Amino acid sequence: MRLLAEHRAVLSLGSNLGDRVGTLDRAVRALDAIDGVRVLERSSTWESPSWHPDGEGLSPDYANIVVVVGTVLDALDLLDAVHAIEDALGRVREERYGSRTIDIDIVAIGQLERADDALILPHPRAHERQFVLQPWLEVEPHATIPGRGAIAELADYADGDAWRLP
Repeated sequence: MRLLAEHRAVLSLGSNLGDRVGTLDRAVRALDAIDGVRVLERSSTWESPSWHPDGEGLSPDYANIVVVVGTVLDALDLLDAVHAIEDALGRVREERYGSRTIDIDIVAIGQLERADDALILPHPRAHERQFVLQPWLEVEPHATIPGRGAIAELADYADGDAWRLP
């Protein structure tokens, strides 16, 4: 199913295994190659510590970016496309907080709000994650998260660390 008009979607990408930056680059190219999706903005690469319920730093640090795309795909079709890219880039889904070659989250699609077993939008924890907020702030400084507020203000209070890679 497709949306009638193009919508802006914000995606958060992270990698903490192998060639992290190279994997992010390949994921962005794969996103731009999807019929009905075009990459509009890409942040610089940020780094953040891995998180695990048993303690921070048990896995290698993540390289993170935010990508803004224009898409005519509906939310579930975009989710399917993102999962296909993750699979193609070697994502293994064995452990919930395990290391990943690639993780792509749909953070928001316009002002769409939904919550079901397949997808929650906006992403339920984006507002508290510096590794999402800082790169997003870089490419869309006036953006808001539906129901949460301006990302510039949210970044002032979010937990965690994120720093720009050289």
